[in-house]
Amino acid sequence: MDTKELIYELNKILTLEHGHLGMYKSFMNYSDKDLRRTFRHFLDLEMEHVNKIQNILRNLGAKPSLLVEGGDIIGNMFGITINVADEFEAIKAFKVIEKKSHEGYVKFTTKLERENNILSNFIVEEITSSNQLESYLQYLWLNDRLKAPNCN
Repeated sequence: MDTKELIYELNKILTLEHGHLGMYKSFMNYSDKDLRRTFRHFLDLEMEHVNKIQNILRNLGAKPSLLVEGGDIIGNMFGITINVADEFEAIKAFKVIEKKSHEGYVKFTTKLERENNILSNFIVEEITSSNQLESYLQYLWLNDRLKAPNCN
């Protein structure tokens, strides 16, 4: 992957991570205390993902930029409408999004690992492998939450 393609892919991921920030930024609107605390933590994780990707882009000499302007980034990309007023529906939507995020990171990480050069290995070790794991853990938590008796 040449530098131009790498920058494009990282900006695409940055766009999705900004969408994740939008998902969890309304954590205070949820009535369930555990959900509020968990979504607040997820917000911190997503902010860390954004910062790491922006730092890599800047170190590559690129300007971090979102590839989708305005509107609901996640909704536009996945065709999902998120209604935070309905906690069950929000959790279902977030679960789907986190699963797709994990799958996207797996695909990108695999592509970088095949290249096996200093830059791609660095990006895998510093960004994609940890973001991939965290998105999967978030998916698992959301999936378990949907199975909770008081979630409906």
